[in-house]
Amino acid sequence: MIESHGKSPLVWKRKSNRPEKAPKQNTPAPGIENQETASAATPAPPAGSPYGSLTEGPSAGTEVRPALPITTSEPRVSPDDLHGLTEGNVVIEITIDESGNIVARTVVQSLGGAIDEKVLAALENWHFRPATRDGVPIPSKQDVVYHFKPR
Repeated sequence: MIESHGKSPLVWKRKSNRPEKAPKQNTPAPGIENQETASAATPAPPAGSPYGSLTEGPSAGTEVRPALPITTSEPRVSPDDLHGLTEGNVVIEITIDESGNIVARTVVQSLGGAIDEKVLAALENWHFRPATRDGVPIPSKQDVVYHFKPR
């Protein structure tokens, strides 16, 4: 049997045939506010899935999920574009709105104007499932990394 009381951690107890006793109520010392009473007025929504997605930390709070790509495309970079370049990355920081559209792109790490332009052109076709906070779509930022290695 699993029992959970407010913000207390989950406690696993074996089910017994004996009747259960009512839990004792702790009375706070005079002048000290009872945190459970104060937080009971504004309960936080549960974090994670009903099956448990947290390995540590609070079991209640805001659940934030990242934006995930739905539609992507690869940049069309030929071996000639990479001629004379060493192995490297193009890193683009993208801003995604509440609808899952990329609304801003910033080159964070470059391999040269020609390759950067091809990566930026490929990002024109990307679309995301937007990031969410407690199930409500929110804007977000993330980095897109393309690794190039001349053949």
